[in-house]
Amino acid sequence: MTIKALSLGIIVSVTTFVTGCSSLYPPGMPSLDTGKSVKLVKAVPGRDYTVVPIDYNVIKKTRGRYRHNNKMRATRKGHARGAGGYKYILAPQDILSITVWDHPELTIPAGEFRSATSAGHQIGPDGTIFFPYAGRIKAGGRTTAQVRSVLEKKLAKFITKPQVGVAVAAYRSQKTFVSGEVNKPGTHPINDVPLTIRDIIAKSGGLSKEAADTALFIHNKKQIAIDLEALYRKGDNSQNYVLRNGDSLHIDKLDPYKKVFVMGEVLNPGNVTIDRFGLSLAEALSTAKGVNEETANPMGVFVVRQVNPRKPTIYQLQMTSVHAMALAEQFSLQPRDVVYVTATPITRWNRVISKLLPTFTSAGAARAVVK
Repeated sequence: MTIKALSLGIIVSVTTFVTGCSSLYPPGMPSLDTGKSVKLVKAVPGRDYTVVPIDYNVIKKTRGRYRHNNKMRATRKGHARGAGGYKYILAPQDILSITVWDHPELTIPAGEFRSATSAGHQIGPDGTIFFPYAGRIKAGGRTTAQVRSVLEKKLAKFITKPQVGVAVAAYRSQKTFVSGEVNKPGTHPINDVPLTIRDIIAKSGGLSKEAADTALFIHNKKQIAIDLEALYRKGDNSQNYVLRNGDSLHIDKLDPYKKVFVMGEVLNPGNVTIDRFGLSLAEALSTAKGVNEETANPMGVFVVRQVNPRKPTIYQLQMTSVHAMALAEQFSLQPRDVVYVTATPITRWNRVISKLLPTFTSAGAARAVVK
């Protein structure tokens, strides 16, 4: 008799529980299954929640992908000289090829077993070279045109109207450095062709998948912040500095904490990192392999954003039409957003029943034993 009473008590308790849990939400989850814009007052003590339907007006107000360079580490003081008027400045270790026309005795020819580099004139540590009749002249710190002018003046004492050609046979004195999130970090020589930030990134194999949209350019011991998004996507050539000897460029890495969290009725819940191109709601759901069509509530795709920790904003997308997919593609997510896809009422009902079935089974077994 006691077992029968216990069994009846369990059934009555279960019936009362199921009846009282009409919404059947997980503990602590506010009731978000609504197609209307509502204000949930004090869903958690001391906090208010505002549910805002996602439409084109909301997208317009929140437009603008997340930028990783909100806090730039340096200013653009000390602008490096641009490509306009660029001239290569000679330095020690460079090798010059010098030709005096109509005077082969003054020109060391490059032959079958002699390259232009081995036949050239290397600038010494003191920045000078030696040339017959002209003696030792300064080449370091000058351009090839300036060296040619000096040689012509020196040789004019021995040759009538000398015609001199000066070219760089080997660029050995100057280099730049690239580090960080490029596919091939390393050093790159500087020559008579201007080497810009775009050029050096291309020579380094391009940006890696982990590259952020910011870089740090160090020129003459001055740090200059580079906005790669403006450089590449907006064509802002003011970011495309020309690198000089000793300059370095460091490509920042994506902040691993700049993530959004995809939860609920998706096939692969987890976190998604916001890359330098930003992240839309559609991309986040796609990364999670889409919503579970068998269990997801099309009225219940939510984005929880805590700009104000005391009053988070909850954006709601009703995935009931193709039009909603266009909205999802245009809605930009922010770091630490939570994308939550709710389950249908019948799904929550089935889950509660599946938890209670073992209790019913045990009660039935107990009654069978009594009989």
